[in-house]
Amino acid sequence: MATTEAATISEEVHPDYTVGINELTKVRDCLEGSPEIKRKGYRYLPHPSQIDTESNEQKLRYKEYIAGAEFEPYPEQTRRTLLGKMRIGNTTVELPDRISYLEQNVDGDGMSLKGAVEFAASNVLSMKWHVLVADYQGLSDVDLNAISIADLEAQNPRSSIKQYTRENVVNWHFDRINGAMQLRFIMLLERGTEFNQDSFMHQNVESFLVLALDENGDYYQQKIVYGTDGKQEGERSYVTVNGSPLKWLPVSIVADEEMSHGIFSRGMGFLHPICDATLHRYRVSAVYKETQRSLVPTKFTKGWKTIDKDIFKEINGRDYQVTGGYGVNNYPNSVEVGVLSAEANMDDFHWYFTESDKRIRMLGGTSDKAGAMTATEAEIAAADQNALLETVADNSENSWKRAISYCAMFEGVWQPEAVESSLDQITLDLPRDFASPRLTTDEVRTLIELKMNGDISQPELHRQLENGGWLISDVDSMMQEMENQGPLIGNNDGL
Repeated sequence: MATTEAATISEEVHPDYTVGINELTKVRDCLEGSPEIKRKGYRYLPHPSQIDTESNEQKLRYKEYIAGAEFEPYPEQTRRTLLGKMRIGNTTVELPDRISYLEQNVDGDGMSLKGAVEFAASNVLSMKWHVLVADYQGLSDVDLNAISIADLEAQNPRSSIKQYTRENVVNWHFDRINGAMQLRFIMLLERGTEFNQDSFMHQNVESFLVLALDENGDYYQQKIVYGTDGKQEGERSYVTVNGSPLKWLPVSIVADEEMSHGIFSRGMGFLHPICDATLHRYRVSAVYKETQRSLVPTKFTKGWKTIDKDIFKEINGRDYQVTGGYGVNNYPNSVEVGVLSAEANMDDFHWYFTESDKRIRMLGGTSDKAGAMTATEAEIAAADQNALLETVADNSENSWKRAISYCAMFEGVWQPEAVESSLDQITLDLPRDFASPRLTTDEVRTLIELKMNGDISQPELHRQLENGGWLISDVDSMMQEMENQGPLIGNNDGL
């Protein structure tokens, strides 16, 4: 369902799609982690030379440059931490009997409702908003190369909810209908692969699904395929309920805030600034590592005479010098051997890494530096996370209940005009206990070690434990266990 590249068409996409796709792709790549970031090369790590990037010497330099750069997995760690705090698996679900099957198979492909809610929440944290489409005609089950979906009506499909990430929404239009601003047109990218079992070849395929209201305000679906034969448009397939045309699009938007009517937000998701900060850190780490390599001690010789080259070859049996721990070179008496050690102050780099890690945590990111923030700063960051998750939970409940209500309408549980008034017959309650953050056991162990090593004070340890949802008495057994493992290096005066 997710995609990390822009749609290949450009003339039929919304201007905001063109503006935002590069930033959205950046977030996806950061979530993929170091292998994907490094695979993109210059896109995220420019060449250190602004003059020559094509010579063999500079190509080898960049190869070493990017190999030394460190991309920390802060975006993905943050995403997993936030989803863990939401504990969506503990969601309470109660559905009308006729659509109770959605709880175990919400998309027709076997995904549970709770799993689908978590997938949507993950994308909201990453991309800000996410699209749900209530389907009764199997629109996403059509062969990617096919242009007609009308034939599926005879297969008696069940209603389901299909999900489209923000990158899959390539065009849209809102219009004022019956006095209210509502979505009139949306074009969704569907990307997949076709596999030839005889040749073992995979071929990427793109098609597009249009959901729209026609000139009479009737809802229809249409497939569009761009292939070697150019653009092919399928016939419009109209959706009816009890024999009457549907007058609105059964589309629901999950977001990290209440969306303004008539627009899809151009803003980025919660993880976007964390990705930016992590990429800045990645670029600085490349410079830092190259600087370190330039400071490696270098062996040198001096005092050579013209005849000394022949003498060196005679006494060593070779005309070149060897280096390394097992290398032995016998030199003529006039030759002096020394080691040149360059010196440089790296404090600026160390300061930057400390401050950038702190900044990521202040943005709400999760890093591996448990002692980088004061208790007050940690409390502020936790409060920001909880405020975000509270909004995501509220919006997820409302949007998913509305999409489920659309399915109930398609299944004949209630009429189209009762979709909104029947929402209270659907129970979908996400947990809210993330408002009381609790440090993990590993995080508490790290704090204790920092205290024992003298890196933080005892009052600071108490503040961080209390802020993390722990009592001092909760840590006694852990302290005893750590002491039984043997003394730690550094100060060991306990709590």
